[in-house]
Amino acid sequence: MDLQSFKRFPRNLFAALGVLFVLGLVTLALLTPPVWELKKGPVFVVRWPKSGPQTFKVGPGQESWVPINYVSRHVINAIVVAEDARFYEHSGLDFKEIRSSIAFNMEKKRYARGASTITQQVVKMVFLGPEKSMVRKLREALGALVLDSILGKDEILEWYINLVEFGDGVFGIKSAAAHFFETTPELLTIQDGAHLALVLPSPNRFSRGLRQKQLTTFGHRRYAQIIEEMYKLNFITSALRESALATGDFGKPIEGYNPNEDMKEEFIDPYVALPGDEPQPFGKDKEKEPPRKKKRSQVRQDNIGKRHD
Repeated sequence: MDLQSFKRFPRNLFAALGVLFVLGLVTLALLTPPVWELKKGPVFVVRWPKSGPQTFKVGPGQESWVPINYVSRHVINAIVVAEDARFYEHSGLDFKEIRSSIAFNMEKKRYARGASTITQQVVKMVFLGPEKSMVRKLREALGALVLDSILGKDEILEWYINLVEFGDGVFGIKSAAAHFFETTPELLTIQDGAHLALVLPSPNRFSRGLRQKQLTTFGHRRYAQIIEEMYKLNFITSALRESALATGDFGKPIEGYNPNEDMKEEFIDPYVALPGDEPQPFGKDKEKEPPRKKKRSQVRQDNIGKRHD
């Protein structure tokens, strides 16, 4: 390299880096979903019930839309605690939760735990499909960062509660309140909010059990965790905590509850579920079900089998 070429080298390097920087910005811009559309709304959303994908118009002014001020704050707080406890602290992405998930997944040697925030879920529900890929996760993350910068937390929550699925074909808090409790969103109780939050990890699987109005052993534990966390975050008073625990099993006390005493540790330790492996929160525990009586034909067959042994 001669002296003249050596002098041009830094300028060429900076020019190349400048081009790469601009290309990077353009790429990010193209990958970022148009989340700014949510500032005004409504938007067209593709939903995925069992019957197949359907397109709906969702947003302020639509019949199914409920402004956040017309929704029980207890329900919103229960959902935040269950789905994204650091929602009011992060900026769209929860990097603390991401680090924990990476460590957990490395330990399990597979993708076993996600770290999606409520903001990310809004981006996914409106702009992205159900496919799983690194590109989709990148677009989801970019969209969440932008969305958190242009909308307030309550605005993001308003979109979430009107979009989220609570069961097959049950989308949004208005439908959920009518479907499960025959009431309106503003009249939902703390108990209703915690029960709806229990459905969210797997709406299609868990919503059928909610109608049985009975908690499993796991359901008792997870319900108690949600109520305790709401109390610790000052979302509810001590009196409301006592009431929610005393009547949490659809009018009956939560297991492990004693008036004016702290819950036992096994009921309030944080719970981490593997996607698809979440225990059923509603219904009867299999180990508690009485043994079924055998039919006569089965008894006869069992006796025949014993004679052959």
